[in-house]
Amino acid sequence: MTRFVPEETSSMIGMPLPFTNGEYSRRIDAVRKRLVEEKLDALLIFHQESMFYLFGYEQTGYWIYQTAILTADNPEITVFVRTADEHMVRGLPYVGDVRTWKDDSANDPIAITVDLLRERGVLGNGKRIGIELKTHALLPFYHKRLNEALPSLVDASDLITELRIRKSDAEVVCMREAGKVLDAAYAGAFDALRPGVLETEVLAAALTGMFRAGGHVPAIVPPFASGPRLLSWTHGHAVDRRILPNEAVTIEPGGSRHRYHAVGVQTRWVGGEPTAKVQQTFDELIQAQEAAVSMIRPGVSTADAAREINRVLKQFELYKPGAHSGYGTGIGYPPTWLDTLRIMESDRHVFERNMTFFLVSYWAVKEVGDVTTELCLGEPFIVTDTGCERLSATPLSLT
Repeated sequence: MTRFVPEETSSMIGMPLPFTNGEYSRRIDAVRKRLVEEKLDALLIFHQESMFYLFGYEQTGYWIYQTAILTADNPEITVFVRTADEHMVRGLPYVGDVRTWKDDSANDPIAITVDLLRERGVLGNGKRIGIELKTHALLPFYHKRLNEALPSLVDASDLITELRIRKSDAEVVCMREAGKVLDAAYAGAFDALRPGVLETEVLAAALTGMFRAGGHVPAIVPPFASGPRLLSWTHGHAVDRRILPNEAVTIEPGGSRHRYHAVGVQTRWVGGEPTAKVQQTFDELIQAQEAAVSMIRPGVSTADAAREINRVLKQFELYKPGAHSGYGTGIGYPPTWLDTLRIMESDRHVFERNMTFFLVSYWAVKEVGDVTTELCLGEPFIVTDTGCERLSATPLSLT
């Protein structure tokens, strides 16, 4: 195995990785410690996010079977990928063994995985193997066959993802850069907003601003909607619809740097002034968010932050039972940029320094007739030593 100098930076096919070898080593050690605590001898890793987090492996074809094996007694990682992806893995820090398979081959990837576990000495004799199941990178077809071959697998889906919600100082640098990319996306989109423009044209302006500011490909193309399409609650995409005067538009960009995402959402009014009821509701949603922002600091629970938002929303009769008020963000690959942290009353996380999250509020304003305006506003934050700080400098405003 290649010995890596902690202060040096490795590369993947000619591009330097975003972190030093020492950063990856600390992450691997933290996972191995958790394996010992959970009495697991090994972990089958499938999250693309986990692979990027642990050893810098960056690719988007993760829907094809691939896995990495980390054992509790050895920091050396075995990676098993398609032959087409081999060149993206070799030379990555602490990856000591790379095995491959071809699509058009008699080689069975599940059988090879079992053989690799046997080679690593973690099969039989009461050995316990964890597996990441809450992932878009493990098709049910392969999971079924793995479960048949290894019936004693233990669900360890959150083992690495829980470590990821606590950002290192080096990761915080990426998150702050992502906040600047988010602001550039907003600037491009809002400069393009006017009556008669296509939704897709506004999206193009947002993406152009994003990439010109040094942004990287986001996990999700920014959701976008206007007028009656706002009923999608930001889960829709830009289409060939022309934005009309005196209606609202909503865009939700995730500014990305090295796969780290700072997420924001804003509703803006186009070609006129919002009604008094719409403006009042927007201001009340901001008040609810500010109430939570003022109390979030290390040691405060996510549940208490959600209760504070809901307390203010109830005062304004804007409360929706069961709705969440945000979530953790960080490394993201399609189709999501969410961490496991949630800002909701049933969540069990406690804020810690360097946790990063997206705080959001939304409401449907019903006016005369069938007119309904969906309002969404949200910002990215980082928990500091004494409170929390915005990662975006773009103000929340309807106009």
